[in-house]
Amino acid sequence: MLIFQLLAEEETKNPWSSYVGIIMLVVLIAFLVFLLIRSGSSSKRDNKEYAEAIEALRPGNKIMTRGGLCGVVVELCDDDTVVIETGSENSGKSYLKIAKDGIYQTDAKGPSQIAREEIEEKRRAEKEARKAQKEQRAQVPPAAPEVPEAPETQQDGAGSEDDPPAED
Repeated sequence: MLIFQLLAEEETKNPWSSYVGIIMLVVLIAFLVFLLIRSGSSSKRDNKEYAEAIEALRPGNKIMTRGGLCGVVVELCDDDTVVIETGSENSGKSYLKIAKDGIYQTDAKGPSQIAREEIEEKRRAEKEARKAQKEQRAQVPPAAPEVPEAPETQQDGAGSEDDPPAED
């Protein structure tokens, strides 16, 4: 009740105070909607890349399961499963058959990830080339303009034979 009385007193003092609260609420809701839309688009891209990576699995690729087991793909089966090898020579090797849906992470690369890495590598190479050009320009000082040498003159006050006599 006290809060309503304070709000009513505020409205009588400044009628714009209620509009400021409404405007802040609308801006906050718009910001939250923007974040939800943006996170949805990035998750679609991530899901696409994950699906491409799972399709690109081949024997020899390293994987990690959702349960945390790490291994190497040995065989791809027709029923959307893979056989992985875990362990080592010393501890003993184990072979597990798991569903492709159980794979959490892999080093296999799909077409979109390969294309993105090629673009990043091209940008990195261009950046390094520009940096090398800058360093090369900084090392070579600009050429100074050539100044013709002045003829030598005698400093002792006695003129040369070719000089006309000075008039006083």
